[in-house]
Amino acid sequence: MPSLLVTGAAGLLGRHVAEACHQHYEVIALRRSELDISDAAAVRACLKQYHPAVIINCAAMTNVDACETERAAAFLHNADGPRHLAENAMAIGAYFIHISTDYVFDGTSPLPYQPTSPPNPISVYGASKLAGEQAVHSVSPDFAVVRVAGLFGHGGKNFASVIGDLLTRPGVVKGITDNRILPSYAADVALYLRCLAEARAGGLFHAVSAGEPCSWYDFAALARAWLGSHAQATLVGVTEAELRRPAKRPMSCVLAHSADASRGLPVLRDWRDALAESLAVWKT
Repeated sequence: MPSLLVTGAAGLLGRHVAEACHQHYEVIALRRSELDISDAAAVRACLKQYHPAVIINCAAMTNVDACETERAAAFLHNADGPRHLAENAMAIGAYFIHISTDYVFDGTSPLPYQPTSPPNPISVYGASKLAGEQAVHSVSPDFAVVRVAGLFGHGGKNFASVIGDLLTRPGVVKGITDNRILPSYAADVALYLRCLAEARAGGLFHAVSAGEPCSWYDFAALARAWLGSHAQATLVGVTEAELRRPAKRPMSCVLAHSADASRGLPVLRDWRDALAESLAVWKT
């Protein structure tokens, strides 16, 4: 059985990748405490030790607002780290998949963004992730960069992932009304990445759920409806400007999903169906 190394394995997507791949690969799941990808020497030693056939990088500095004030750290983890992995993957002949984000775009397009659409990040986080994409493909165009958007699923830490916790406790939940997104369900993205690893395809890909674009308020409202009597919180709509967050966010950033049946790259299910599945734990 070939081996597959997952970095950032303690995170939402990393955990799902390890679970989705364990029957097809010998999975080596490494948390940041076990491998800091910003440390070039540590990456070199790790890949030399394990010599995996496939590497999927789910590690990143993802606190968008912290990136604004910690620019050096953002580029160290989101640009230098992927370069270290790509260079050492090339050295051992491994296939490499790097996870990126919709934040490489400015969110002003009325049409869905294609992988070929020109990027234009408006935050340090977005700029550092774009630099990571470029670093990976400067090493090899045969490696894959997969952009996700609004990642959600049980066990994460962002708004979309903790929506069940927020809504099932007394209080007020604020949902942004003036953005548009097609979110990505972590469990389905993990299966997509496994298919991509089997195809060993190179280039830029978008992995987002099917369905109509939504705002985060729409997302939370549907979650509240699914939870029914389990929901206790009051949901209110706010604009992005009202939140006064340090970093700018792309406001209308819908990614066009990359499906290719000839290479086994599937269409992901509708985000509304995926949301229902992810909320099941709060209804038991």
